[in-house]
Amino acid sequence: MGLFNFKPKTKQISLILHDHVIRMVELAPSTMGIRSYQERFLPEGIVEDGKIIERDTLFVILEECVEEWGIKGKRVFFLVPDAYLVLRHEKIPRAISNDDIKGYLYLEIGASIMLPFQNAVFDYELIGESGEKKEILLFAAPEDIVMAFSSILESVALHPEAADVNALSLYRMYYYTDQVDSQQPSLFLNCGIQSINVSVFYQHKPAFIRQVLMDTPHMNWEVTQTSRFKSEMQWRGEREQLIDAVEESVTEIERVINFYHYSMNKSGQTIQRVFLSGDFPEIPLFKKRLETVVGTAVQYANEHAIVDEEGNVLPLPFFGAYGLALKGWKNVN
Repeated sequence: MGLFNFKPKTKQISLILHDHVIRMVELAPSTMGIRSYQERFLPEGIVEDGKIIERDTLFVILEECVEEWGIKGKRVFFLVPDAYLVLRHEKIPRAISNDDIKGYLYLEIGASIMLPFQNAVFDYELIGESGEKKEILLFAAPEDIVMAFSSILESVALHPEAADVNALSLYRMYYYTDQVDSQQPSLFLNCGIQSINVSVFYQHKPAFIRQVLMDTPHMNWEVTQTSRFKSEMQWRGEREQLIDAVEESVTEIERVINFYHYSMNKSGQTIQRVFLSGDFPEIPLFKKRLETVVGTAVQYANEHAIVDEEGNVLPLPFFGAYGLALKGWKNVN
């Protein structure tokens, strides 16, 4: 279920780098229990829309994180920014053997398979066969964006091992904690401070993945220390602006749901369950508005499903990083 496949090894971590925060989860290699998790909030302008803008500043911050978190020399799994991910349903000739699919895609991307960028990194998942065709899910992203993340991780003595997709990492977490029914289409929403990752999964496959933007600029969020060891972001703009932004994003999510039901729903089933997670500080406000639109109860991720080695409950904002850390393990790939 990953953008790049690999075999799990020891001394590995997951590292999620968003515009506003860096999050890390490390698992114990023998048990998949959580050994540690950390976060570091980023000032505005260092990463924008998933693109590294101030590389030198980010380098210094990452160096400090590597030292403070004790992760020097470890293998890293990281995410492709949502803004650059392309998911396509493609059909290829059935005569192409499964071993030759990737080679075929190398030849056809840019020819019969068009993407909105020239140089791509990609992976695929075989869905099935029909007539003379095989159907695949193609995941692709611009090579320069992925390599920029990989390069800066290498520069701070980390070893990029694999890239993955936000929606797949999150689904992997729900699957591992037995919260999904693969026979029912389910909607997954991961709500950040400026955007929402929207995906529908059915039979362990993503039907689609979209990013919905919110008009909640980074500059209107302020990092506040709430305890000796914890900080969080709080909205400092006009309250009405925040409410309007939530309303607009929920309206856009409603359009996405309608698009799925009327254009992509091969199962014939309506969405049965809706899962909400993320680090949006006003997530109860978002949940309340969302429930009026989707017509079904919106569930938070089960926060008590995951604990660290000392029995502490993993905070909700780290669930995506936890799913990323599970990448490649038997029965959760």
